[in-house]
Amino acid sequence: MQQLIGMNQIFTALKSSKVATLVALAILIGYGVTELGDHPSLYANAKLPVDQAFPSDQDLVREEKRVIANIPVPLSRPEGLPEIEQPHQITVVSLESSLDNHSFDLSSIRDGLAVPRHFVDSIPADIQDIENVKRKKAVFLSITLPLILKVNEDIAVEREKLLGIIDKLKTQDHLTKSEKSWLKKLALKYRTSDGNFYELMLKVDTIPVSLALAQSIEESGWGTSRFARNGNALFGQRVWAEGHGLVPHERDSGKKYEVKSFDHLEQSIRSYALNLNRHNAYGDFRLVRAQLRTENVPLNGFKLASTLDSYSERGHEYVETLQALIQTNRLTDFDTVQLERGRLAQALSPVNN
Repeated sequence: MQQLIGMNQIFTALKSSKVATLVALAILIGYGVTELGDHPSLYANAKLPVDQAFPSDQDLVREEKRVIANIPVPLSRPEGLPEIEQPHQITVVSLESSLDNHSFDLSSIRDGLAVPRHFVDSIPADIQDIENVKRKKAVFLSITLPLILKVNEDIAVEREKLLGIIDKLKTQDHLTKSEKSWLKKLALKYRTSDGNFYELMLKVDTIPVSLALAQSIEESGWGTSRFARNGNALFGQRVWAEGHGLVPHERDSGKKYEVKSFDHLEQSIRSYALNLNRHNAYGDFRLVRAQLRTENVPLNGFKLASTLDSYSERGHEYVETLQALIQTNRLTDFDTVQLERGRLAQALSPVNN
């Protein structure tokens, strides 16, 4: 009560003259210091009512679970909807525009025109949205054909250098240090010894373009498969190291393999070509190819497809599918085409799209 009377006196003084106001302020400050001094608080020993006590740890856990359970779960994406275009993705429109700028025309290429050096890093994000079958096929062939030719071109350079070394050893007894080093690296790449020139000549050779196209079509569904769109995987190559590929939805229980993924489409094609050229399962493929070389005839994708019954679990049915694709789509038209020479390569990637 005395505290209340004192406060009333202070506020009454504040309403008087200026001098009185200053005196009142001094009193108020002194009062505040006294009240806020180092003495026990009136609430120091206060206790919460029993019904307002802090919750236990178990209560907090139960409450947290209840809150989490009430959070809405995002709905799964319905089947059949087109893919949402992300920033910097290659689209069908941007690809076709780039092809037009480079005078890329499949009909003219079939007639013998050189293929523009137009290389694409990834499958267009919206390739699934193409309803016209002819257009979808043209888009896919325009992507894969230059890349296959590029990989073959690099293999041909290796083969030519290997032939040069073999010819040199016919008249000389030694190789230079750089030639020996290159030969060892080549033998390691193709999993043979650097002195086994017969084996190297069997393995270091190009892949028939029609065969590579047919297999990429079959394995990727004309570029529409999840593995092609999300992993740049055109040939369904398996890998058993976890995290190096995409897990197939239909993979049997207990299986550990994944479909190998790549940073760029070209890497997928290089891996495929190396697989055919060095894996033990494709020895017949390499022998038939070598026979065609001996006969000095162009590599025949239709004929060589018959040697790949080990490539798929479907066996001979897979071979028949490849041969049907080659015939139906006239893929042998591309077996003898070449990339343009003397023109800078143009790469179409998401970053420059």
